[in-house]
Amino acid sequence: MVDPIKILEKAKTSNIKDPWARRETWRDHPSFSKMSQLRGMFPGLGIATGLFAVYLAYDHFSGPKSHGKH
Repeated sequence: MVDPIKILEKAKTSNIKDPWARRETWRDHPSFSKMSQLRGMFPGLGIATGLFAVYLAYDHFSGPKSHGKH
């Protein structure tokens, strides 16, 4: 989890002279990157896809063996 206090302390101790640039340093944190946001958008998608594949395999192999009329 991101600790805003640590980010602000880092901004205060940095050698940035512009006060607005110091306030924008939180945007450089890795948790605000595009890839991090995309990964967090669908947190259960990987598990759900795997379970769905297992379900489809089970359904395919455990289905009725006869292919006759209904």
